[in-house]
Amino acid sequence: MEKHLKVSRESTLRNLYSSKKGLIVHCSALSDDGTVFAVAGIADTGKSTLAKRLNGIMTSVNDDMNIFEFSGHKKIKVSTYFTQAENQGYHYLINENVTGFLKAVLFPVKEYEKESCIEHVKDKGYIWKKLLTCIAPPIKDEDHLFPNYLEMIDKLTVTVDFFHIYHNLKDPAENIVKLLRSIK
Repeated sequence: MEKHLKVSRESTLRNLYSSKKGLIVHCSALSDDGTVFAVAGIADTGKSTLAKRLNGIMTSVNDDMNIFEFSGHKKIKVSTYFTQAENQGYHYLINENVTGFLKAVLFPVKEYEKESCIEHVKDKGYIWKKLLTCIAPPIKDEDHLFPNYLEMIDKLTVTVDFFHIYHNLKDPAENIVKLLRSIK
């Protein structure tokens, strides 16, 4: 990564965590008329695949990294701090002009036999474990920000619902969108 980009991203991270305003999350974020669904997890679980399949029916905010910003009572604004200019030859879906409010966080699971489906996840310990794999930690040597980081993860766990999304690539994109829109 170019030095000026690294400095810019570290500055964003430092500002979010020191002010307790938000988190940077490794996820694909999809907007459906201002309602955002975040597909979060480690590499190779299908986050970008889902974003690419659903882009056009929904609008991709970014299929790699997004900002979750706490804004008001029980609302989390989702946006990206990446721009197409900073994409550096990668093929991310980035739409820097799209934001929305987070409806749910989905942990993807590749499904090969059954139809795509969603499952509500309520186990807070499990949710924490999954989130710790995909939320950017404070910058090295800035351990004093860890309490804020942990506090904001806790706030996230009580602000939105969490689901597994078992996604079968054989299923039409419209079916997966219907599943997402069924989340209340």
